[in-house]
Amino acid sequence: MIWERDHHLTEIASHRLLGREVVHLETGRKGTVGLVLQHRAKTTDALIKTVAHMRPLDSSGREWTAEVEGLQPIRPIAPDMPAGHR
Repeated sequence: MIWERDHHLTEIASHRLLGREVVHLETGRKGTVGLVLQHRAKTTDALIKTVAHMRPLDSSGREWTAEVEGLQPIRPIAPDMPAGHR
């Protein structure tokens, strides 16, 4: 297990899911990706995980995080469409 002090976070401002509506496949929750962070080991810079922070599409107000690999866009993403466009 890698503890918080043993890794650093990097924001991925150009991630393809930023601003997109996604479904979290594990829970079925739907939300909009507001932030994507990579967790990297301090000593080796190895990627530990990539986590997305989502805002819910329902009226619950409960934001959550999930690993990016567990998210699927609700609508297909066009390859030439920049992040932030739906």
